[in-house]
Amino acid sequence: MEIIDRGLGWLGRVLLTAGLIVGVVIPPMLLKLINQLYRQHQLTAWQITLAGVYLLIFVILALAATALMRHYTGNYQSENLQHHDWQIIGMAYLTILIFEGGFQFINQLLYHQNQTQNNAAIKNLMAGSPLSLWLMALSAVFLTPIVEELIFRGVLTNLFFQQEWLKVGLSGIVFGSLHSSSTLPSFLIYVTMGLVLAIVYRLTRKIRVAIALHFVINSLAITIMLLH
Repeated sequence: MEIIDRGLGWLGRVLLTAGLIVGVVIPPMLLKLINQLYRQHQLTAWQITLAGVYLLIFVILALAATALMRHYTGNYQSENLQHHDWQIIGMAYLTILIFEGGFQFINQLLYHQNQTQNNAAIKNLMAGSPLSLWLMALSAVFLTPIVEELIFRGVLTNLFFQQEWLKVGLSGIVFGSLHSSSTLPSFLIYVTMGLVLAIVYRLTRKIRVAIALHFVINSLAITIMLLH
């Protein structure tokens, strides 16, 4: 899958990608506002409106990222997942668990943190109100894997650089930087996750494989959070 020059310069690609990344950080801000309205017993209509905007942003981001990815790859067809794709997903997830466990052990040993700052922030958002709980659960399991993979893998690895290691590295670093971290080990957890997701996408050339892997990661993480 090679980058196709379709007339948009480097600066234009940077600005479009930056716009998509900014869009990713808006939904959590809306959840904070929904929680604030809930605590202040504001009109439910406002909360419902914000919930609608919250979901709409995911739709817009997914459509925009898909259009941009297809524009630069020339690939307008989505291939179904095969048996070997699921094997790759399983091995990749195991790899992520191993690295996450190692970095989390170091994080707890050096900084006495039992969880990452990102997970703590997610828990706080989910605990703010019943509406934010369901919105976060829905988006984390279904919407976020789609949108983030389209942006951080589908767009970032196809619009910038020619060398595969630079594509993967850029994707991992930007992905890790967008997740809240207060220590180096916790930051490396998300960088590693982004690197593995990028490698899976570049190996299979199927964005659906990366989305499926991200779905597995988030669904199990959210399940553990809900059980606790």
